[in-house]
Amino acid sequence: MNTQSLRVLVADDDHPYSALLKKSLTDHGYLVTVSNSGEETLTCLQKDLFDIVLLDFKMEGTNGINVLQWMYGRKMNIPVILITSHGGDEIFEEAFKWGAEEYFIKGEMDTIRLPVLVEQVFSKYQARKERSK
Repeated sequence: MNTQSLRVLVADDDHPYSALLKKSLTDHGYLVTVSNSGEETLTCLQKDLFDIVLLDFKMEGTNGINVLQWMYGRKMNIPVILITSHGGDEIFEEAFKWGAEEYFIKGEMDTIRLPVLVEQVFSKYQARKERSK
């Protein structure tokens, strides 16, 4: 698959931040859907197909780990990048336990770093998928 046409779900309850990510990823050719809560993210995952999910760790109500657990329980084979402004080993260990591929700590260069990370994570995911055939 051409990484330029990836269908990306951005799940973050910080509206200005999710709008910034959407613009950055759209400018790189990605097809982006934004979800502003954990509950909305679950709805999106049930009704649409995505190639990769950018998932905020800390959201009101259903948080990022809850969404990961839900995806894991349904054996959804979609790479997830956990986004957090609160880095810590316990968060990352929990995220990886439930299937996250990578984590991303929010910072100043997000609009430059994140599109590159999305492409890297998806490419690694695709290569692993091809090897397992």
